[in-house]
Amino acid sequence: MSCIEQLQEEAKTSLFASLFNENYFLWIGSGFSYNFGFGSWEDVLHKISEKIDYPLELDVTNPLKAAELLCSYAVNHLEYDEYKFNSLVSSSLLELKKDGVKPDWVRRFRAFSPKTIVTTNWDDQLESIFDDLVNVVVRKDKSPQVSNKGRNIFKIHGDVGRPASIVVTQSQYFSFQREDTYLNRKIYTLFSEASPVFLGYSLTDPNISFLYDEVYAHLGEDKPPAFMVVHPSVKDEVLEESKLLFQNKNIHIIKAEIGEFLEDLSVEYREYKKSTKRFFVEHANIKERLVEIIDSIIEKNPVKQKAVLKIFNNKESRQQAVKALVEVLDNQNIYKEFGGDLLSPENRMSYREIDQIVETIIWMTNKNGYPSPEVKEQFYDSVMELCAKSDGVWDFYSARKPFTNILRISPRLESKIFEDRIDHIVSILRWSGRGQLGKCWATWDEYCSRLDWFNGHDIDEILTELKDGGRFPYRDSDRNWLEMLKKSKNSTKAQRKKIDAFIEI
Repeated sequence: MSCIEQLQEEAKTSLFASLFNENYFLWIGSGFSYNFGFGSWEDVLHKISEKIDYPLELDVTNPLKAAELLCSYAVNHLEYDEYKFNSLVSSSLLELKKDGVKPDWVRRFRAFSPKTIVTTNWDDQLESIFDDLVNVVVRKDKSPQVSNKGRNIFKIHGDVGRPASIVVTQSQYFSFQREDTYLNRKIYTLFSEASPVFLGYSLTDPNISFLYDEVYAHLGEDKPPAFMVVHPSVKDEVLEESKLLFQNKNIHIIKAEIGEFLEDLSVEYREYKKSTKRFFVEHANIKERLVEIIDSIIEKNPVKQKAVLKIFNNKESRQQAVKALVEVLDNQNIYKEFGGDLLSPENRMSYREIDQIVETIIWMTNKNGYPSPEVKEQFYDSVMELCAKSDGVWDFYSARKPFTNILRISPRLESKIFEDRIDHIVSILRWSGRGQLGKCWATWDEYCSRLDWFNGHDIDEILTELKDGGRFPYRDSDRNWLEMLKKSKNSTKAQRKKIDAFIEI
């Protein structure tokens, strides 16, 4: 079972929505670096104890207190100052690192990582993962510089290369909590605006106590949800106690190894991106306006160009609406979520409904264009799928509207559907005719009234592929529709001459 299934449905949706909206940040603890060969906090404390010949048995179950005792002994008996003790902490951390240790989830972690990462770790493992192409802000930086475009790592407990910045003892920790610095203010801002995802912490870590007692108490209940990934070795009693403490704090616990979490999240998030839930999260700001348009279509009320352009009255809203409506065409289960019905057995909208959505999209793109080339290509793909590959395309009674929509779209030569569209148009034209037995009158009439929708590239492609060896070599029965094509205002003299050459063969 996926570890993400440990979350309630509402929490799971919140996690995916935070990822999709890029409204989350990572909070990285020492358990993360342990996967790369670094020693644990307890290992570092034992190493320091050996180096200074600490005379008492060291209890590392409370690491802050243990560090305080070691520092006190070093200061009072070995004439250390705080900087020298912190330097000893740094060197001990680096000496304990095992070479050649690298988990298999680094690539997934990079892909999952947002623009903001907060860490209480002193090591440089995060910088290494991103090839040092990150902006690093360290505690006690006098003039912290934050990148607005790239990735930022906030090292709130200092950096191994700057011993004066390190937070390791109990007194240093309390001092850190009272500091009114950029980093502390940044923490509160992050928690009030985005969802944290904690990796590499145990539920008994004092950093978690700090978050529970200080940050969350300060912010109250009006904050985004938090997600905490804890190692499977956590004791059941500790896990249940933590769930009890966090249940009203909007903090959700996932018991999993980091690699397991990243893999399961990747799989489930891919499914989420295809889902209707993601659609309504992405387009929440225009949902009511989309409902207004789609309700009219469902209720068979006419959708007017003037009304559409008034409902979506600027470039930004129109382009977002285009993106949304293109997705409705591409995934028609979304249409069902709006209250529409799909036809069996093809599980699609009716041609009338498709036609109105296509027309609505074209009205807005004619005014303000497509939001991206990808959305434009997705639109063309969807129209081809619905209007060239469905059963009703070849039904005399229903063929008009799908053919109209195939003529409406104008993919460029480089589009992957350019040739398929031309092939389909020619197939329909060979099936069409006025007053001829076995021919479709509706598609013929539509063709004759839409000749000016053919552009020069369309006509060139038709004439090229009518040649011997082309995809659809010329037949005598092509004469009628080719004669009509000469009437298109976009046909050139050279193209009309080529048409005459075919007809005279």
